[in-house]
Amino acid sequence: MESIDLYRCVVFAVSVSVLYLSNTVYKGGWNWISVLLKITGYSVLASLALHQQLSSLQLVLLVTTTTLGSLISLFSQHYSYSKYNSKSLALVTDLLLATTAMTFASRYLLELVLFWLTTEVVGFMAIAYDALVGVNSDAMRASLRYLVFSMIPTDLALFILIALTGLEKSLSESLVALNLDLTAPLITAILVLGFMAKAAIAPLHFWLPDAHSLAPSPVSAVLSGIMIKIGVYGILLVANYAVNTSIAYSILLLFGSLTAIYGGVQAVYQKDLKRLLAYSSVSHMGAIAMLTALYLKNPGSLFYYAIIAYIVAHAVYKASLFMDTGVIELLSGEKNIEKLGYVYRVLPVESFAVTLAILSIFGLPPTTGFLAKLWAFSSVLHEISASYVYVYVLIVLSVETALTVVYSARYLQAHIKPGVPVGAGASKSTYTHSTSMCTLLSSLTSLTLTLPVLLIQSGEVKAHSDILVLYFTSLPVLLVVLASTYMIIREVRERAEHGDEK
Repeated sequence: MESIDLYRCVVFAVSVSVLYLSNTVYKGGWNWISVLLKITGYSVLASLALHQQLSSLQLVLLVTTTTLGSLISLFSQHYSYSKYNSKSLALVTDLLLATTAMTFASRYLLELVLFWLTTEVVGFMAIAYDALVGVNSDAMRASLRYLVFSMIPTDLALFILIALTGLEKSLSESLVALNLDLTAPLITAILVLGFMAKAAIAPLHFWLPDAHSLAPSPVSAVLSGIMIKIGVYGILLVANYAVNTSIAYSILLLFGSLTAIYGGVQAVYQKDLKRLLAYSSVSHMGAIAMLTALYLKNPGSLFYYAIIAYIVAHAVYKASLFMDTGVIELLSGEKNIEKLGYVYRVLPVESFAVTLAILSIFGLPPTTGFLAKLWAFSSVLHEISASYVYVYVLIVLSVETALTVVYSARYLQAHIKPGVPVGAGASKSTYTHSTSMCTLLSSLTSLTLTLPVLLIQSGEVKAHSDILVLYFTSLPVLLVVLASTYMIIREVRERAEHGDEK
């Protein structure tokens, strides 16, 4: 065993132990010892990026997982203690995040498969949590559907890779050094469809709406923000080997485009906040699948960086909003958009955080959403004269973006709908303030994660210095926009409260 392999084993053991300790010392509210232990645990996991050579995709996924994971973990503590009067959900969430991070950082194929399977099993427990603790028996049905439509196709793809590699090579040669021949049409199709199931691309997306809407909110944040990206990682991983490009390209482009539109349309008509976000994830993963198809056809292009930026932007957007559903649940016990609209009057900071997350996915510079939109449309327009396929992709991306604006604005109505009285069941507590702070910090990562994404592609894009200048130039503009937004929220709230007094 090489020293780096031993180091990774130690990192995983230490991080899980520290995260377990952080939950045992938690006593409610902001426990600074617990916070410090959480940050330490995820920092130890992030250190894998410094001590081993990772691909740009692995690096982005690891940094995103540990950064957002630490905030989701803190949120999970407050949420678990408030809703269930228990620490067990926080433990499950930490384990799910740790195994996901190790999946992205795996060096060998067998190691990747072991952590991937572990993540799936922990994910099953996390989705079924409400059923296991006797809160909602429907959660077990959702977790079983997750097993059938997500785990089984993906596991089949993983075992095919193990069979073609052999056990000895799968634990002795790094993923980069493997030389696999996956060009047989059937093998390529099974691999792509298997990883598509994990990424919730139609027609294997049926597990996601129930799983994300019935799982506890911090688990939904992990599933939608981070875990489903494993499917995209799997597709891009096998793309490094010899695959049947035509088969993979056709499958991803066809089903990706259909999924992008289908998920967006479904999201627009949802009244349940979590189901809206779940179908939103389906739509965004469809868009990422289309970009992945174009990358397979044209490797080494801007499509690769568009995929990376889109993954990060979606992770921040979705983790923040699913955390927000948890805050709203603790505040009012309600998930129906039609029965909300007053959150800004009770928790203006929470509404501000949600607005920032939505502005990020809209593409406001200098957030990661801006990079995702810039590179996605630029990469397609750069090749549009080569084939009518790029015109088709451009149309689908435009429609998907328009649908995103519609359902995001609809989601925001749960927070800001002037004239709606505060619900009788709404009650502020220490936990809602604590969870609101986690949501705000999560939304702000749309700014902090922009620089790592820029630096990763700086060696390929010659104009990276100009983009960095643009980043720092547009930052004050964004701060003014955010300050103005918060002032508007506060003024509308004060006006509404003054009207209630009259």
